[in-house]
Amino acid sequence: MRSSSNESTVSARIIKIAIVAIALGIIMILIAMGSSLGLQKEIKNKTIALSGDLRIAPFENNNSTISIRPIDTIELRKNVWEDQSKISHAYPFITKGVLLKTKQEFEGAIVKGITSSFPWDKLTPYLVAGSYPQFDSSLSKEIVLSQSLAQKLQLKIGERVTAYFQQKNEGSIPRVRYFTVTAIYQTGFPEFDNTFAFADMRHLQRINNWSESEIGGMELFLYPKENVATYAEEVYRALPPHIDVQTAQQRYQSIFDWIAVFDFNVIIILVIMILVGTLNMATALLVLILERSRMIGVLKSMGATNPQIQKLFLLNAVYIVGKGLLWGNLIGLGILFSQYYFGWLQLDPTSYFVTTVPVELPFHLWAGLNVLVLSVCSLLLWIPSLIIGRIDPTKVLRFR
Repeated sequence: MRSSSNESTVSARIIKIAIVAIALGIIMILIAMGSSLGLQKEIKNKTIALSGDLRIAPFENNNSTISIRPIDTIELRKNVWEDQSKISHAYPFITKGVLLKTKQEFEGAIVKGITSSFPWDKLTPYLVAGSYPQFDSSLSKEIVLSQSLAQKLQLKIGERVTAYFQQKNEGSIPRVRYFTVTAIYQTGFPEFDNTFAFADMRHLQRINNWSESEIGGMELFLYPKENVATYAEEVYRALPPHIDVQTAQQRYQSIFDWIAVFDFNVIIILVIMILVGTLNMATALLVLILERSRMIGVLKSMGATNPQIQKLFLLNAVYIVGKGLLWGNLIGLGILFSQYYFGWLQLDPTSYFVTTVPVELPFHLWAGLNVLVLSVCSLLLWIPSLIIGRIDPTKVLRFR
């Protein structure tokens, strides 16, 4: 029994509306889920790329954007907790405030001193111009600026900038260093892009009068399969009491809380769309049953049971739901794929930390969504099918 055989009936038009409603519902769910998961993944990847999965530093440094107190690498007891099977990258760092000046402009910033062990590949997606430096045995005079800082200072690749570092003692003459811009990046995080530059860590060690073994802290990248929170606890227990360990989620708590709201929004959309689709299908099924009441009477008079007739109508309803899912998936996935490859939908990076809407929809979630919608609709449609049991063959067959 297919709806196409009754194109002129009222039920046929209502069934078409139900198919459209289900298709629109699945399109909205796919777009909401794909963009939500994509945005969450992109923002999480950015926060981790900027500071690693874990940051190890003295408590004073963790509460400040500037390395206040040094720690000796011997204090870190790396031989106790450093597990190469869990850590993909580990590098030391020092952060220090600086005044960057050109002939025309000047701008305050924070220089993040790093070494050759820094994983530049994590920042490669955000490279705008130039190439990232590879610090070797000799002291490097190269600096990496964000596009925001470069524009404010009117700097381009290959141009020189003067850096003034304030000393600890008030009134002391700032220490001066000269750097050449070799790379310009832009992550989309305004607070980071407006603040941070990268340079050779040895400059900051000398300016701070620290030894070669003294650093501001360490940042770790773990392999994706590792549980960050669990390993953070292991590292913390192995460190001296004055050294803290923070995860990326702890460092960017407000951002992670914000993106966690996306999951709630997707659930709300999912529930609403399933209810709307089910109500439309329930209406179509009721109209279909009432319109076919004479046929139901004939089937009952021939010995068909109520469950058998219910199964017949429910199979037809599942077919209609499946048709709506098919069209909804074709259109919804088409929109997601076009956004993934062409990035036609743009966002304001100052509000969303990305320039285009990222999409992410794993196969198991897509398949689970379709099974869930089909199952819920099928189960709920059993309720309106109960009206079949109330149809009396003697009444519906009384008149031709």
